[in-house]
Amino acid sequence: MNNEILNSLNAIDTNYPVPRVHDFLSRPENTTFLEYVFKDPFGCHVFPGDICSYPLGAFFDDMDRDIKQAKQIHLWAYIPTCRYRCHFCQYPTITLNPQAISSQAVFRDLVAYNIKEATMWLQNVPCLAHAEVGEFNIFGGTPSLLPEPELRCLMDFYQGHFNFSVATMRFEGEPGTLTKQYLQLLKELGFTKISFGAQAFDDRIISACGRMHSAKQCLDAIFNAREIGFDWVSVDLIYGMLGQSVDDVKYDIEKILELDLSHVVCTKLHMETLLKKRTGVSGERESLWQKKGGLINIRKMNFPGLGKQYQMRELIEKHLSSGYLEHPTTYFHRNHQHPEKWKGLVTDLDKQYPEVAIGLGGSSKCARAEAINITSYRKYKEALDENYQPIEESRGVSPYQREVNAFKMALSTLVPVVDNVFRQRFEGKSFFDNPIIRPTLRTLVDKALVTIDRDVVTLTSNGVTLVEAVINTQFVTSEV
Repeated sequence: MNNEILNSLNAIDTNYPVPRVHDFLSRPENTTFLEYVFKDPFGCHVFPGDICSYPLGAFFDDMDRDIKQAKQIHLWAYIPTCRYRCHFCQYPTITLNPQAISSQAVFRDLVAYNIKEATMWLQNVPCLAHAEVGEFNIFGGTPSLLPEPELRCLMDFYQGHFNFSVATMRFEGEPGTLTKQYLQLLKELGFTKISFGAQAFDDRIISACGRMHSAKQCLDAIFNAREIGFDWVSVDLIYGMLGQSVDDVKYDIEKILELDLSHVVCTKLHMETLLKKRTGVSGERESLWQKKGGLINIRKMNFPGLGKQYQMRELIEKHLSSGYLEHPTTYFHRNHQHPEKWKGLVTDLDKQYPEVAIGLGGSSKCARAEAINITSYRKYKEALDENYQPIEESRGVSPYQREVNAFKMALSTLVPVVDNVFRQRFEGKSFFDNPIIRPTLRTLVDKALVTIDRDVVTLTSNGVTLVEAVINTQFVTSEV
């Protein structure tokens, strides 16, 4: 077993209990899990297709078929503008000064291209215009940089061309730009849910991760949203951040409880070795943390080891357990409020409806196929200018893999997986009969990561904590 990884796991804060998963991850037979969580990209819920070079026409046919059968869909628009790039960001973004005259043309172009892409979707998937949108989300980037005329133009198009009759609308912003005036605009346009990344409530940690807002601006955004009438406010926190201690995470969670937030997302950062290069959809580049003169060298700040990260995770679970439920993994909601609707639409076993993503790097999928948009803004524009759908890759999903993906998505919700519900999805087929799921369940039971009671599979405490490692390392398709 890699000594570097074991040393990271053993680096714990002696003022807090040894993390529950420490014993499991320390065992040689669980090396696969340990290596995964050491390199784990945060929020990595992967349910890939297994048929490469899938024809784009077949992808659209599959989407049309599945959308017709679904009760609702998840629809989202991605606005990739940012006024700066966070040090941990892996996503395709366009960094600009929102006040510059030249930026106004970028905003207009982005909205125009988004609308053109959405129009192509409506042409390629005819039933899309009539499908009930369960939730519509505007994600970023920083959509709250969009000037009012462009935002109104975008919303006029979506509400005029899609079925929003039962849709809830959620908007993701950044505390430095979610001003009271902008929140009032969102309320007027029909948004009822607001989310933003705080990352922490300590200015030292916020600064270390490259954010340019302050803890006070986070609080102002929350209080202003509530004053204007938003009952649903979600904040994203990241643990494992540069210079962060277990005490720091405790402070953040106590602040969440003090604020009585409706929802909070708590995700684990990559380990330091992965941060030396960004390897996500934005392409490889040197991390801002690692550059000469960067924070690691100048401030002598360090990343907490894997052991401390799991102490942080268990502290979050313990402190939030009195008033919050986790559903799906990393997403916490108040007991008396609903969980993330869009996540439930695409992952809950009794739903798992299609989602359509419009914009740079968007990921769209249904049970039978998936597609990922182009991540280069230049190539994205070129495709649309030449009247091509800006999809970089499409994959199909074989019948056995559909069952596996459905089971993995259900596990990620942390809700017990019931075979009777699975049978309703797959024409009477049991997940116990699937040649990939069946042997995997035996392994997971032996490792005490799940329990099985008749036809119900339930994650144990360790299974909940390690669920992303479970779904991304244990379901080996080569057994078919």
